[in-house]
This record gives sequence, structure tokens and C-alpha cells, in this order.
Amino acid sequence: MLLSCYLDGELTQEELAEVVVALETDLDAIAEFRSLQAYRRAVRSLPILHAPGDLVPVGHLGEELSAYLDGELVAAEIPNVVGHLRSCDECRSELAEFDRARTAVRALPGVDPPAFLDVYRADKERARRRVWPAAAVAGGVAALALAFTLNAATDADPVAIDLADLESRHAAVASAPSMPTGVQVSNP
Repeated sequence: MLLSCYLDGELTQEELAEVVVALETDLDAIAEFRSLQAYRRAVRSLPILHAPGDLVPVGHLGEELSAYLDGELVAAEIPNVVGHLRSCDECRSELAEFDRARTAVRALPGVDPPAFLDVYRADKERARRRVWPAAAVAGGVAALALAFTLNAATDADPVAIDLADLESRHAAVASAPSMPTGVQVSNP
């Protein structure tokens, strides 16, 4: 983000010093800076497309003025809005009102939250604090139960298997009744 702000010339002196040091010493920062420059060049080289006439708002702009003021318009809409503002005194006046209102709202002092919100936050914090110990105890009990189960399963003496008996019970017998085709399978 600092690199982008650096390219836009929007850094404080401290941030600028930080970026300069990074660009002098950090190879990753240099690579990212060059990549960002390349992307910006590519975007600037894209052709400017004009919106079709049926998409251009007819009459006064209304909501587009607020979006224009906040920098939220799509790039293709900006020339249309600026062109309309040049020719419409009413929209210029409305834009100035929006700007004054936005400035006035931003200039308002911060407001402390009402007291009931502090009580609500305190209640939520107490409830959250009660859940963690219960979850820790439940997790500990589950881990202990698992440990006892695994210990009990591994402490039993291994069962001895008689391989000769197992082989005799499961030996495959390769025999088949005579088939009408004359093919017969027998034990070797």
C-alpha cells in the first residue's frame, strides 16, 4: 500500500523515509515496486471507452453526484458526469451542497457511546469469559478419556496367531465342476 501511495505522492515524511529505505535495500520491495509500475503503465495504456448513449443518465444526476464526490464512479461514467456538471447549474449547486454536508458531518466531534452500550459490552465480555474455561475443561476431559482409551487398547497382551491354522482354514481350493465345453480345472 505504501508503494502505491508513493507513486500517487500521498505519503507523510515518515512513510516516505520508510519507502526510500526499503527501495534502497530490500530486493522484494524493489521487485514489487517495479511490478506495480508496470501494472499502472498497462492500465494507463488501455483505451478510454465511452458509455453508450442509453446508459448516460437523462436529466439531473442525483445519486451519481454523491458517488462522484466520494470517488466511487466507474471510470467510464466520470466524463459523462463532468460534462453534465459543466452544463447544469442545478447539479453543480447540488454537488456543492453535498460537499458542504459531507464536510460538516466530518467536522462533528466524536460522540461517546451511550451508557447502555457499555453495559451490553460488559455482559458480552463476561459471557465470553465464562465460555473459555468451560471449553478448556471439556477439551481436557475429552483428551483424558482418549488417553485412557488408547492406553487400555495398547496395554492388552497381543493375541498369538497360529499361521498354520489360519492357512489351513483359508486356503483356496481350485476346483470347479465339469463344464459342458470340456474344460476342467484341477488342483496341481
